[in-house]
Amino acid sequence: MSAYQITIREALPTEAAIILHHRRSMFRDMGEGTSSNLDRMVEVAAPWLEAALAQGTYRHWLAVDRSGRVAGGGGVLVSPWPPNPKDPCTERAVILNVYTEPEFRRKGIARQVMTTILEWVRAKGFRAVNLHSSAEGRALYEELGFEPTNEMRLNFSLFDGG
Repeated sequence: MSAYQITIREALPTEAAIILHHRRSMFRDMGEGTSSNLDRMVEVAAPWLEAALAQGTYRHWLAVDRSGRVAGGGGVLVSPWPPNPKDPCTERAVILNVYTEPEFRRKGIARQVMTTILEWVRAKGFRAVNLHSSAEGRALYEELGFEPTNEMRLNFSLFDGG
């Protein structure tokens, strides 16, 4: 499969609305949350995202087609993290918000976005990077070398009715 003709460029802090649209669409497509939940998520995330983009603690890349339309994107959250025996880094990189608009899917765009992100992560000296995968994205991530980990989660909303 040849790659669709796009340009990958870093998002500007003023493009937070595009990233939030992708984040909302990603969760909607996975069947996560009601429309009201997703609207609230965007509302709460907007100021955080704008600040994180401006500070550089969150970096995002957009895939733009020849007409200037954003076809997809993905980003990396960099946060303080204590070193461990296998990784002396004091920061952790987590890939977030990888999304391709439905009409652009199956054209290699997500792979191009991921390749750009992984090159950036590696150039910054990170020894590892994590992400959470949708069922649809899992095959791509495995092809790129990602492996399942032993991460576990306790969801308090299961216990408090929220």
